[in-house]
Amino acid sequence: MGKRSARDSAKQVHKRPAPRKRVVEARPWIWADVIWVTAALLVASVLTIVTLGNQFTALMPEEGVVGVRVALLTFFYLSLLAILAYLAHRRNLSFVDAYRLKPSSSEVPADRDYFPWWKSLLVMLGLFLVLRLFAILYTYVTGEFGWVTPPAAGLTDLFGATVFGLIAATVTIVFLAPFIEELVFRVIIFDTFARSMPFALALVLQGLVFSLYHFSLWAAIPNFLVAIACVYLIMNCRTSWPAILLHVLYNAAVVAAAFYLAMI
Repeated sequence: MGKRSARDSAKQVHKRPAPRKRVVEARPWIWADVIWVTAALLVASVLTIVTLGNQFTALMPEEGVVGVRVALLTFFYLSLLAILAYLAHRRNLSFVDAYRLKPSSSEVPADRDYFPWWKSLLVMLGLFLVLRLFAILYTYVTGEFGWVTPPAAGLTDLFGATVFGLIAATVTIVFLAPFIEELVFRVIIFDTFARSMPFALALVLQGLVFSLYHFSLWAAIPNFLVAIACVYLIMNCRTSWPAILLHVLYNAAVVAAAFYLAMI
């Protein structure tokens, strides 16, 4: 009896501890999803450029060209939204849960504190001010060196320097673009990168991809910093909304500056 108790005690001492349950579940995205959304972005961009540059649009009056451009951009973003909804459906997730559009308690590590909503708002506003100050300084410095392409160049040419153009730019550039781009770049692409490579490399790489997507060499550095700031917000706020709002405010400032300078 005594020997059996001793053996049982020894087994308990040397028994392996039960594996610790993961607090954070892996995100549902895979590399195929990255390829899907990247291909959709590229195809839509190329088709838009080809359509806007054909002879038919060149023969149209300015109001007609602006209308075609607005319709194309709207169709482009709505198509991406449909693809995002399809990818979430394939994972048997609601759109809100798939893209972190509400805080999820199941994703909170026990040893990590996330920002409450008021702190998320303050941090987002602080990052917006820092980014805008950097953009102003960047514009001044590059202008001193003769590199004077402003970040808003082409907006009034694209939409027209009219009230209709301002409304169209607000709907597409200020609201639709930030919402779609944050879900694509900061949720699908960054999440996939972060699970496949070191965090720092994933952070830099998604920033580079985001900058390249905008086809603006001048704005590459500001766009890269916006991408880094948005990742910081998503990582610390447990939801995508602060990053989306930061992106909205940043684009709104660019659109407002472009139309103000064109209309004065």
